[in-house]
Amino acid sequence: MTLFDDTSLLLPAQRARRIGQVMAAISAAIGLALLPRLLTGTWGEVVPMMAATLAAQAVAAWLLRRRRLQAAAGLMLGSLMVMLGYFIVRGQGLRDVSIMGIPAILAFAALLGNRRLFVFLLTAALTVCLGVGLANVVGWRVQRPPVYRPTEVIDVSVILLATAFAINMMARDLGRSLQRLVAENRTVRESQQRIAQLARRDALTGLPNRMAAREQFDNAVQAIRAQGGRLALLYVDLDQFKTVNDSLGHPAGDDLLRCIGQRLNSLLQPDDSVARLGGDEFLVLVRRGDDSDRVAEVAQGMLDAIAAPLELEGMELHGSGSIGVAMFPDDGQDFDSLLKKADIAMYRAKDAGRNAFRFFDAQMNAHVAEHLQLVAWIRRALKQQQFEVYYQPQIDLDSGRVVGAEALLRWRHPEQGMISPARFIPVAEHSGQIVELGEWVLHQACRQAQAWREQGLGDVVISVNMSPVQARRGDMERSVDEALQASGLPPALLELELTESLLIDETDQLTAMLTRLRSRGITFAIDDFGTGYSNLAYLKRFEVERLKIDQSFIRRLTVNPDDEAIVQAILQMAAALKLGVIAEGVEDEATLRRLFALGCRQGQGYHWSPAIPAGRFEAFVRERHGLPEAACPA
Repeated sequence: MTLFDDTSLLLPAQRARRIGQVMAAISAAIGLALLPRLLTGTWGEVVPMMAATLAAQAVAAWLLRRRRLQAAAGLMLGSLMVMLGYFIVRGQGLRDVSIMGIPAILAFAALLGNRRLFVFLLTAALTVCLGVGLANVVGWRVQRPPVYRPTEVIDVSVILLATAFAINMMARDLGRSLQRLVAENRTVRESQQRIAQLARRDALTGLPNRMAAREQFDNAVQAIRAQGGRLALLYVDLDQFKTVNDSLGHPAGDDLLRCIGQRLNSLLQPDDSVARLGGDEFLVLVRRGDDSDRVAEVAQGMLDAIAAPLELEGMELHGSGSIGVAMFPDDGQDFDSLLKKADIAMYRAKDAGRNAFRFFDAQMNAHVAEHLQLVAWIRRALKQQQFEVYYQPQIDLDSGRVVGAEALLRWRHPEQGMISPARFIPVAEHSGQIVELGEWVLHQACRQAQAWREQGLGDVVISVNMSPVQARRGDMERSVDEALQASGLPPALLELELTESLLIDETDQLTAMLTRLRSRGITFAIDDFGTGYSNLAYLKRFEVERLKIDQSFIRRLTVNPDDEAIVQAILQMAAALKLGVIAEGVEDEATLRRLFALGCRQGQGYHWSPAIPAGRFEAFVRERHGLPEAACPA
């Protein structure tokens, strides 16, 4: 591209505006020059030329209004060049002040980017200058004061040519710079558009992201406030998505997310939308939410779509999801509060067994408020040492002797009194506080068991519950080692109680850690056995030492044949695998006798003692074993 291929340094709108402004300035200048001559009546020879030029400017203005920019510019500058040439010829020739206007005309022609106009005006200017100079040199026409030397004609022509060349070069450079600037601006605008699009799109699924979902929510709310109605927010979370990632790999997990996103999107009406919030979470906006039954149908349809078979890595998977629903304006007025409430409802759906949906209600809100309050109370209780460890005796049914104790956490709140573990343990697990609580219980229990040994109670095996949250944190091994080292308790007197769910979802890291702990002499028991995923495979893989039959079977043992059959099957399986068994929840003599008859040889429960403080436990053991009371310190 060159300067003069009909490309101006100015954009079309700017070019039209500049032509109009210059035209107005020329017309005003000519008018001001004409005014005194008309008032004094000194018309002379220049007035007709100035009037003709002014008329030409009027015609050029008419062309400009018709959007004929090149014609208007050519007539405007051409008529002005003719007028200046006339003044030079009729005036003082090359020394006339009119010659100073020629570079300005050439510069503006270059600015407009018209090659033909620039060349025409430059040729006209050179013709006038050379003609006037030659006429003076040869004597055809001599201006006053006369031109004495031919070199002055050459000087003026060379100056005009140099000026034109400089204007040309500068205009070319400016043109190239402007071209690059326009191209860069175009690139920047395209990049900004792409960035804006990417900022509102999820890179994996192509669905709108959280930012776009917020904008869609705001637009829908504006329409609802103007027209009435309700809006439903459906918070969708895939169940057990981590299992897919861990077992099949992240690429398979990504394929699953893309497929679920497409399925959810295909179920929606044109006014509805689905976005991916992140991870395995999606948000669906249903704009016609007046009918709760319709919203429920949409939610159920999504659950069905998620549960439909899907082939990944050559395997057919059947997934499930949990959905929480919050309504605008019933449950909130802004995006963040509604999203939070839909999230709460989603977790209630998970608590209900997964593969379900729940609508948010005030009771859920109260539950969340209580949850947050308990989190704050637990944090304060840890600092103020409000927690205690109680111990429930474990009895050998043959001898009646105490062979062990289960360490159980109790909370004595200064205002609320004793707070049930069933109330605060789930909260602590959800908040992660169970890790600190579990470590504290482990250290306290090990110190207490060693103290009992030193006080002559014998080797009491201490059982400590390990939360799945603790085990998955990866530092359980360190906590156990520190507790044993600090207390001096032999590892063989520590039993860690694990849940079936933890062992079912085991990882190579967890397996290796349990193997290392077992090599130190620590034993393992499976807590609440029979209520979860009981099978022989993981019992063989982990080589646990003892099973704890869940108290739900023991309490109905003498009245429910099904429970008795389950207990008997567990005892027979344990005997075949050479595992120890202890029954939880033994509360009466009849249950004790029936357990003994079925072959169970250890138990714990209210029939002997509830969980009690360490001092009372010591007294219980001394009384049961016929040991003398501990000597009072001097």
